[in-house]
Parts: sequence; C-alpha cells; structure tokens
Amino acid sequence: MHDVSQRIVDIYDELTRSERRMADTILQAPDLVAELSATSLAARAGVSKATAARFFRRLGYAGARVARADARRSIDRDGREPEWRARFGTPRVSQAQHLTAEVQNLTRTIEQIRSDDLDSAIRAFALAEKIWVVGFGENYPLAHFARALLIRVKPDIRMIPIGGFSVPEEFASIRASDAVLALGVGRRTKSLRSVMASSRKADAHVTFITDQIAPVSEDAASVTLRCRTKGAGAFDSVVAPVSVLTYFCSSLALRIGEPALARLEYISQIHAEWAELAGDDF
Repeated sequence: MHDVSQRIVDIYDELTRSERRMADTILQAPDLVAELSATSLAARAGVSKATAARFFRRLGYAGARVARADARRSIDRDGREPEWRARFGTPRVSQAQHLTAEVQNLTRTIEQIRSDDLDSAIRAFALAEKIWVVGFGENYPLAHFARALLIRVKPDIRMIPIGGFSVPEEFASIRASDAVLALGVGRRTKSLRSVMASSRKADAHVTFITDQIAPVSEDAASVTLRCRTKGAGAFDSVVAPVSVLTYFCSSLALRIGEPALARLEYISQIHAEWAELAGDDF
C-alpha cells in the first residue's frame, strides 16, 4: 500500500463527507496522487480546491505537492503492482471481506448523496409526462431493472436502447415535460453522453446515476447521484447503484400517491386473473 493510501485508511473515519469523496477517489486509484495536480484530483472527486488542500493537510502533508512527491517515492521504492493484481485485486477474497466491502459501498454512498438532490429528482419524475431510462453496455441491466420498477408506478416508461431500433428515432419524442434516468456506472459510452446532452437541450430533467470517480460537468445533468462501486475482488460492485435505484423508485411511488397505488393494485389484479386462466399446468 502506498504511504498516502495508508494515511487515508488510518484517519478515514475522521474525515468529512467531502473529504471522504477525495479519499475514495484516491483509494480506488492510488497512483493518481503521483500523476495529477490537486486541482485535477479535486475535479475527479467532485470537490472544491479548498477541500483538496484541507484533505492533504489532514493527512499530515504541507500540501498536495509534498503528497505527490511522497507517492512517487512509494512507487519508485515498491514498484508498480503486477498487472494481474492491479486488475483483479487480491488473489482470494473471503465472504467476510466481500460483505465488508459491500457494506462500506452502501454506507459511503448514502453518506454522500444529498437529500435535497434526491428530493429534487423524485419531484421531477413524479411530475414527468414520460420517463426515459437510458443505459448502454454494462449499464443496460441496471437500466432494465430500473424500468421494471418504474413501470409499476407510472404508465409511460421509455427504454433506450431498444434492440433492433434506432436510438435517434426513438428519442425524437423527448419533451421538456419528460424526465430522464441515465445510468453511467463504470464504462460510459459516447451514446450515453449524446442522449444526456440532447435531453438537456430539450430542457428535460436528467438524473444521472454514476460512480464516485466519473468526471461529470455541472451542466451534464440536473442531478447527479454518485455510488461507491469498489469491489473486494475482480469486479466492481453494483450493490449501491441497485440500492439507490430501489430507494428512488419506492420514494417515487410514495410521492405519486394514490395513482401509483391504484396502478400497483391493477397490475396485481391482472396477474391474478391471468394466473387463474392459465391453470396450474400452463
């Protein structure tokens, strides 16, 4: 472990919420301290320059330049990690380690998401005429999960992409009265960026769910909800994004109120009728 990383681990519980965003950014990619300026690190973590300066002082450094020099000495002394370990982490992860990592992902995610951002997004989705759920590549399963929840409480939920259909043609009916739920956890595609930009151009509300280290400009989304996705083993975790989506959709149902309840009851009624018609051997 780099010296900078060890210092972060030693005082992590004492850090403020914004300082933890800096800490999580560095812990996920420790070599960034040796490569980037304090300004660039602050931008990646989504915090102010003042927070970055205060963060390094909390670690015991006179400033970011001293921390950068320390990180470079650690790399020169220890050498970079073998490629397989940098990619896949520890060779064996116990269930206890896996559980600990997931609990930390959930805890840190909930700590850093602002309640006013959540309320703003939920209010916009409750009032929206149509809701668009956008997820490309590895984010498609998350988008599919989100739509499966949203369609239970609102009738007009659009999915992008839809297999076999051109995205621009599907997207042509976007309106300012709509809301867009964009998923960009991990790898983010040009198509996602294009859809978000066009949504904002149409004055539609955009809520963007992404990871902690994704660089997101202030005008890219109406609300950005960041999730901690650090995995204990070979793969990133999606526990926090799934939890945030579940909470978001549940809160949306409560905000909509009676119409959402009526829709849920009607869906249950259809399930019951169709199950009765199908019979046990269908």
